[in-house]
Amino acid sequence: MNQVVIVDDDMIVRVTLRSLLKWEKFGFTVAADFSGGKAALEYLKSHRADLLVVDMKMPDLDGISLMERLQAEGKLPVTVALSGYNEFELVRQAFRVGAFDYLLKSDLTAESLKRLLDTLNRQIFLENRSGEKKVPVLGGDGGVLFETLTGTYGIVLFEIDDQKRQAARFGPDLAEELGKPVLELARQLPRVAAKGRLEPLDPFHYILLYQAADPIQYHHTITSVVRQLQSVWKDYMNLTLSAAVSEPYEGNMLAQALERNYELLKLAVLSGRGALCTEWRCREELTMLAVCREQEEGLVIALYRGDPVFLQQEKQKFFCRLEKMGFQEGCCYSLMVIVLLAACFARYEDDFFALFPEEVSYREKIGRLTCSRELELWLNNYFRWVTNYVENRSRTCQTDLIVKAKHFLRDNYSNPELTLKSAADFVGLNEKYFSSRFTKESGMTFSAYLTDLRMQKAKSLMLTADFKMYEISERVGYHNTEHFNRMFKRCFGVSPGDYRKSHRAETR
Repeated sequence: MNQVVIVDDDMIVRVTLRSLLKWEKFGFTVAADFSGGKAALEYLKSHRADLLVVDMKMPDLDGISLMERLQAEGKLPVTVALSGYNEFELVRQAFRVGAFDYLLKSDLTAESLKRLLDTLNRQIFLENRSGEKKVPVLGGDGGVLFETLTGTYGIVLFEIDDQKRQAARFGPDLAEELGKPVLELARQLPRVAAKGRLEPLDPFHYILLYQAADPIQYHHTITSVVRQLQSVWKDYMNLTLSAAVSEPYEGNMLAQALERNYELLKLAVLSGRGALCTEWRCREELTMLAVCREQEEGLVIALYRGDPVFLQQEKQKFFCRLEKMGFQEGCCYSLMVIVLLAACFARYEDDFFALFPEEVSYREKIGRLTCSRELELWLNNYFRWVTNYVENRSRTCQTDLIVKAKHFLRDNYSNPELTLKSAADFVGLNEKYFSSRFTKESGMTFSAYLTDLRMQKAKSLMLTADFKMYEISERVGYHNTEHFNRMFKRCFGVSPGDYRKSHRAETR
């Protein structure tokens, strides 16, 4: 099992992370959690950790400092940064220090955590239990290991587009209702049956291993096969699938080829749904994508989260870098920013194609530009369009966050440590903004809402159970019974004991 260490000064966040899902199901176990960076640092000096999930803001030793100390000692594990809604610069610093990914506290759900662990398993933790670098990808029963294959093969990685809509369309049993017909249709094609093998990774992703018997004709042949498959799935199931196609490789190189295909598939967004991306045509873009990811993560985060101050800073840096490039290089670099932005949308299950009312081919859009000045104008307009989209979405999202906060309070009102900061951190907003937003949306302050919630729960317990008053006090989040009594009398004008007596007398 991969060992996980969680570091966050908020106990509720730590408990939430532990309990969102069964980590062991994904090959992980939470070995320890800490409320501060110093305690975590001491632990990690003598204990193994494969994955570190760390908050960016902590009072004793913050997440960046902890990562830097571990990196200096050569003990930095794979790291995921935890951040609030407005902490983009900290996230950017985390990437510079060596973070693999980040999670917003407002997006802590079982699905978002599962998606992260699936990504980690696919891209980082590739070793099996014996430590051999083998990646089983075919079949549900352990299947075929790449290293056992002999001969030369090409790999095609397919991904179903518009996954949310298709999941709703095909219902809960996706493997049977979606995956099975996808495979059956493909296996009826003579060329696939003769030289290929198509297997599912999950209901939305499929791998085709195709024998490259004639390397000279391979590019033409595999492209033709992929287009035929895409056409069959479209005609018979109304499904569009994008595809990433590798060069032909020997069996011992196929694992690396598959990893490259995952990167290659990210480029599909530039052409729209049903795109076909080939390794031989996109080598330059893959190289540029790696460079762009290193430099423009801050710009992407700022665009997606709509932070105007941070965005302005990042845009200035971006355009300074763009000025130093030639026109063609600048076009390629700009396309890679769009790829990274689309990946950011996908990470949070947002529909990137919803940015525009009609589907856009970014390759064609930028391909029609003739000079660096036109490119800069187009990008400024594009960034403004993205910002407007995010602002409109944010207005709706803020209301949803307050609803989420209220659910959080109803689930955790019995915790005496529950505070305004706890709730604000949970939904990823700073305390001051969260407090004013909560008051505006709820018609009462956070403190008043929480007190009312606790008092209503207390009244219910008094009338439906025989708990002693100190037990009721503890069950609704008060350490001190006297304080509970004062708050109850302030709310209802009568002490808890008198309230219970009067209502029991009425029911006799």
